[in-house]
Amino acid sequence: MYDATILERLKNLEYAGIVSGADAVGQVGSIATGSLMKLYLRIDNGVITEAKFKALGGVFVLVACDILCEFLTNASIETALTIKSDDIVSALPGLPEDKLYMAVLAQSLVGDAFDDYYKKLAKAKLNEKK
Repeated sequence: MYDATILERLKNLEYAGIVSGADAVGQVGSIATGSLMKLYLRIDNGVITEAKFKALGGVFVLVACDILCEFLTNASIETALTIKSDDIVSALPGLPEDKLYMAVLAQSLVGDAFDDYYKKLAKAKLNEKK
């Protein structure tokens, strides 16, 4: 049913979990659609030092998030922003066409997380001026 690579990854989700005190948090999807993904990032000096996820959904949701976190860990912010859904699809052998949106959802987590990150930075700068 699933490619052996996918099943092995599913058995060993390395990046599942929460980053306590995350510098950036992104969320996409909804419980209503059956695919909810949340991304947590720790960022030090412009480099993502830790990436974790929590997700509700099927096999491809979980594996796509794990792959995304692998791509993000130790990446610069600039590199992270260049990750495409096609990069995730390439790492998901046997992904059915009707599940391609899982990679798109996972990739969109990056933008949502960095929106959060830059809002937090702006708020911190405002608080410094007070």
